[in-house]
Amino acid sequence: MAADTPSGTAQNAPLTQATVDNVINAVVVELRDGYVFPDKGTRAADALEGGLAEGTYASVKDPVQFAQMVTDQLRAVTNDNHMRLIFGSPFADQPPPAMPQDAGFEVKRLEKDIGYLRLARFVPPDEFNPAADKAMRSLADTRGLIVDMRGNGGGHPASVAYLASFFFDPKQPVQMSSLVWRNRGTTTFRTETFQTSPTSVRYADKPLYILVDARTYSAAEAFAYDLQALKRATIVGTKTRGGANAGGLKDLGSNLFVVVPVGRAENPITRSNWDGIGVLPDVPAATEVAEATAIALADSRSTHSLRD
Repeated sequence: MAADTPSGTAQNAPLTQATVDNVINAVVVELRDGYVFPDKGTRAADALEGGLAEGTYASVKDPVQFAQMVTDQLRAVTNDNHMRLIFGSPFADQPPPAMPQDAGFEVKRLEKDIGYLRLARFVPPDEFNPAADKAMRSLADTRGLIVDMRGNGGGHPASVAYLASFFFDPKQPVQMSSLVWRNRGTTTFRTETFQTSPTSVRYADKPLYILVDARTYSAAEAFAYDLQALKRATIVGTKTRGGANAGGLKDLGSNLFVVVPVGRAENPITRSNWDGIGVLPDVPAATEVAEATAIALADSRSTHSLRD
């Protein structure tokens, strides 16, 4: 891991005890006041405070190693892979915001007139929705569609709902997973719901296949999970990563940042989510053959539909 690389140690200024104290205390506050699972947050906070009192971090001078150590502790208690301490701004060296035509879509027609849409991320709706309209218009007359979520790291839940909208009757809104947010400093919660909406084209009556793999994460998992629960899509590939919690990035100073999720997904059908489990494919297939598998399934299904 990066924490073990000598080059990382050489490039980073050594941590001071004051910085360690400040960071641990700040993370503890986020855990107790904001973590979406209050009981786990309290236990994780207790563990960090115990480590600080026992001198667990005293010998760690490299901030990368320190961040990894704290991350490991947090995940050991919470089993939440969104939870992490980060050294180095997650916003550094990012490209400028993309234009609508560059919202992460790749569109093409495969053999047997099967449409293919690959999506790298779910950018915010203002950018996402026009790009989705353009992509789906170009594929509207295909016999079946493959949506490739392999490697998609997630993004905005409203964009997930908009992409799902193409595959349902626009006259009947369908609820996707909600986000249940903790009200900071309390043990009460509020719910934000997401549902389908009218779109520029309709793709509601044709076969739909979603490709997933171990890198499919967060909002991308929501897309696959929700359409699977609604029996609208067939999921092809390997089990996804398993992250269903949301929000919570905080700048702690000293170039250290913590992610303590303050929300969790809840599907209206399963009353649960995919956190720690992943989305399980309907048709297991290794990554290198997942696309070919979906093409064969789509061709077979659309051919039978035409005959019927």
